[in-house]
Amino acid sequence: MAQIESSLTPKTGLLVFNKKKFFSWDTWEPFIKFFVVGLGIGIIIFAIDRQVLFNWDFGRMLKMRSPFFRYLFIINGIIFIFALAFRTFLWFRYRPYDSGKVEAWPEVTVLVPAYNEGETVYKTICSVARSDYPEGQLKIIAIDDGSRDNTYAYMCKAREEFPEMVELIRFESNKGKRQGIYQGFKKSTSPFIVTVDSDTRLEPTALRELLTPLILDPKLGAVTGRIRIWNTDANILTKMLKANFAMAFDFTRAIQSTFSTVFCTSGAFSAYRCSVLSRFIDHWLKQTFLKCKCTFGEDRSLANHILRTGYGTAYQRTAVAFTMVPEKLTNILKMMTRWGRSNIRESIIFSGLMFNQNRKGNYTLPFIEFFLTTIVMFFHILLFYYFLLSGIVDASFLLRTLSYTVMFGFFYMLYYIRIEGPKDFSYILVFSFFSTIFMVGIYTVAGVTMTTRRWSTR
Repeated sequence: MAQIESSLTPKTGLLVFNKKKFFSWDTWEPFIKFFVVGLGIGIIIFAIDRQVLFNWDFGRMLKMRSPFFRYLFIINGIIFIFALAFRTFLWFRYRPYDSGKVEAWPEVTVLVPAYNEGETVYKTICSVARSDYPEGQLKIIAIDDGSRDNTYAYMCKAREEFPEMVELIRFESNKGKRQGIYQGFKKSTSPFIVTVDSDTRLEPTALRELLTPLILDPKLGAVTGRIRIWNTDANILTKMLKANFAMAFDFTRAIQSTFSTVFCTSGAFSAYRCSVLSRFIDHWLKQTFLKCKCTFGEDRSLANHILRTGYGTAYQRTAVAFTMVPEKLTNILKMMTRWGRSNIRESIIFSGLMFNQNRKGNYTLPFIEFFLTTIVMFFHILLFYYFLLSGIVDASFLLRTLSYTVMFGFFYMLYYIRIEGPKDFSYILVFSFFSTIFMVGIYTVAGVTMTTRRWSTR
């Protein structure tokens, strides 16, 4: 960490001020981390001093006009506490599949759909082609989804570099990611396919690790890998997303994997059993919701279709890939709103297939996890607007809510430290602040724009 260049100039012997280094992220990041933690501690101390942290006016709360909301508030608190214990127990039970037990590696086809990615798609294809996978067993199909830039030229460059491995599909106009995956699947002859986003990089052993659960467990239909962030050092927002991704994958999906019901197999890096995909791929391509064609959320939809057929979905911690995320707040909000739309839509669909007779394995644990992750979110939004409109919200209420946000942020830091180590744990608190400020709004907008077909972040 250098704020001032300490070298002397040849002529004057004076210290030279390096403006670029002084204002760089590397210089100020340690102070930002310290400030975030200090701010959190300060909020808690202030809340205790004002006697609002543990001093809920239950008499006032129990005098809510509606008994429904009164009991809903109490039930929501009980469920949240139960959720922490339930999910922590399952999280400690999770174990990845051992790739050392695989005796033979099958042929696999990796699909890389791309739209206006330029040189990025070339780097992605190269990272896949250079994977530590048996020679002759890996095929790559890159799909240019009607790009208007030089994406196809970079695909051709990758094919010239790996002529025996790379095949290309080119659409004359933009048809969407679903159509790209569909055409790639139809062209593939492998027993397994892997979907990789066009801005994703794979670790050398990622393909082996990702396919391991499908090879060792014939009851599984899909496996998703661990997605980390490539541009994590861009700014405080990407650092925040790094913390969010760590919890979303190595906490939430790890929990869901213990009962083979991962709700979302990430489009950035997931593997599928082709014999299962062939049962519903045509229906998936033409999926509609509220009489509108579905143009996003293809990964969450694939997971639901897999589960409906009776096969399980899993998470493989050791299959690591890196992806690019938006660096501006507006684009992050748009991305999360798109995720919110598909989450709401597919949660509604999953609620109808949860006890489908074709599903096998455990029914109770998926139901509990679904309830905790979906229904409780609905309760949270409902209570938020009720409190906002009921006149209960005042300075003390807001301070109490903020202090609880900080407390739970510190609590989740313990999970993050076990997952990623202590280096960036303070960004969990940043995401807690972000969620408190934006998440209700994100899901509100997502809910009222369910039928939109715009990708938003392009």
